[in-house]
Amino acid sequence: MMKPHKASTEILTQNYEGSEWELVWSDEFDGTQIDQSKWTFDFGDWGWGNNELQYYTENRPENARVENGILVIEARKGDLGNKWTSARMTTRGKVAFLYGKIEFKAMVPRERGNWAAGWTLGNTYVDEKDWPYSGEIDIMESVGYEVDDETGDGIAHATVHTPAYYFKIGNQISSTREVSKIAADWHTYAVEWTPSEIRMLVDGEPYYLYDKTANEKEWPFNIPQNIILNLAMGGGWGGAQGMDPNITDQKLLIDFVRVYQKK
Repeated sequence: MMKPHKASTEILTQNYEGSEWELVWSDEFDGTQIDQSKWTFDFGDWGWGNNELQYYTENRPENARVENGILVIEARKGDLGNKWTSARMTTRGKVAFLYGKIEFKAMVPRERGNWAAGWTLGNTYVDEKDWPYSGEIDIMESVGYEVDDETGDGIAHATVHTPAYYFKIGNQISSTREVSKIAADWHTYAVEWTPSEIRMLVDGEPYYLYDKTANEKEWPFNIPQNIILNLAMGGGWGGAQGMDPNITDQKLLIDFVRVYQKK
């Protein structure tokens, strides 16, 4: 199960007339532990709408911790019974954002079976019946079977989910970008979100554009969004080519998360 939804009480809204980006929120992970004034955890093992295998734990250092200025989200096999465990961190209940630029610097894992993601979900989300009406922006997703074992090269995926376009009816609007050493070097992933468009970037290079329409089923993105970072194992996408039977842990590394709005 998830914790009962608690909408974020602090909403940071962009000035539509502003011209310069200004940093309004960030986590550089420079402390010794996860800042619980900024993050909370979704926990449970109900499959998360994707038949995922892991149990997301709540504030468990084995699955989410800060090490040497880096956030480590670690999926581990068999340390709680026979299940995979991992973490799903969110700003839900802490802070949400209406428009702006959200970026994070990450290095994804590479073995078959993992599914790493940095994304946002609407602040009106309570449970699965609200999805995708609350809107979802997938800034970056990566699955391990698309990563080259030797070079670490792989593919970044960007998607939005709306009542008109979402994966359960098979018509989601997505884009991909081949990323050199996606699992062996740091890369910065970002969304620039305005009242009229959503643009995703890798290392400053655009690779996805979604324009607003007059149809609210196609554009639910006029409500604040919460940030989510997670590492799943298996499921309909991460496990589409099976699980590497030899792996016992996988790590998603995050150097920073930053939010800018125009002032």
